[in-house]
Amino acid sequence: MKQILTSEDINFLEEKFRAASPGPWSVLENEAVDTVWITPSIGGNPIALLDYRSREQNSADAHFMVSAKNYMDVMLGEIKILRKRILELIQSNNMEVQKRLDLQTELQELKKILRSENESG
Repeated sequence: MKQILTSEDINFLEEKFRAASPGPWSVLENEAVDTVWITPSIGGNPIALLDYRSREQNSADAHFMVSAKNYMDVMLGEIKILRKRILELIQSNNMEVQKRLDLQTELQELKKILRSENESG
């Protein structure tokens, strides 16, 4: 599994998010049975049924899927904002480093001039 999301990965996730049934989603469960349903909160029929595992596992899986769907847009947006901010900080840092290098070069030139004046004067 990847450790870093590329821009292509983020676009892929956005496409999958937008293609899925509209949210928010919610979990429907009955403690008397192992079956758990995922349904859009807007109404309509369930969009997923989890019933092959224990009630606890089905419930945990359903709540994870619902949370992922309901927060995916926020998470993707935050990733984009943070990446943009990181690039801004890197660019700002690069400009600061360049300024310092320019000042150091200028200082070296001034030292040469002073040395030259001291030697000739």
